[in-house]
Amino acid sequence: MSTQSGVRRAVGEVSPALPIALLESMRAHDRPDEVLEDEDLTASLPRRLGLTGVIDTQIRRYQGSDRPVAMEEFVSLVRLVLKRPDAAAILRQTGETMARRQFDRLPGTYIRVLRALPRAILRKSWKRSVRRMFKGMVGEATVETVKKPLMVRITNSELANLEPAGAACVLYEGAIDELLALYAGTRGIVLPAHCAALGGTVCEWSVEFGES
Repeated sequence: MSTQSGVRRAVGEVSPALPIALLESMRAHDRPDEVLEDEDLTASLPRRLGLTGVIDTQIRRYQGSDRPVAMEEFVSLVRLVLKRPDAAAILRQTGETMARRQFDRLPGTYIRVLRALPRAILRKSWKRSVRRMFKGMVGEATVETVKKPLMVRITNSELANLEPAGAACVLYEGAIDELLALYAGTRGIVLPAHCAALGGTVCEWSVEFGES
């Protein structure tokens, strides 16, 4: 969909948990861990904490509603993040938060049993959980999990259209990577195989479960 000016508009909706996770990640990165002895606080604190009040207000707004958030609104937040030098870290942390949120819905006993069963059963459950997680993250894009080789595929991702090309996709990569580690109990390997920003409509990540 496009506006009269020719600018493409994002379509669909996302869970309010997604912009909350993004804003909380921004807030965490804006808070200084320490104050250096020679730091000029009059210059650094406004830069590091200047958005905190705005972020808190936005977080409360999303927390006070169960209604989905327009994908266009979320994309606007991501565009702001992409202007920051720490954008990749913020976006990855957002994805990791969404993965933990999805994983926390599962009973601990269920995961322990899964890890004791053949690896194929664990992978099948993980793929199902990936698709459920992304339902609230991708708007009207489609999400598939491919069996052999194991891959996650997102078609028509809105984030791939943002500048710099493909930079925002680290949000999805962080979610895949973290959910993989949570399921397996150890870090696996998640590598970008293709990005729609390079041509076409498909973003793909290859996935390997780590050895437990």
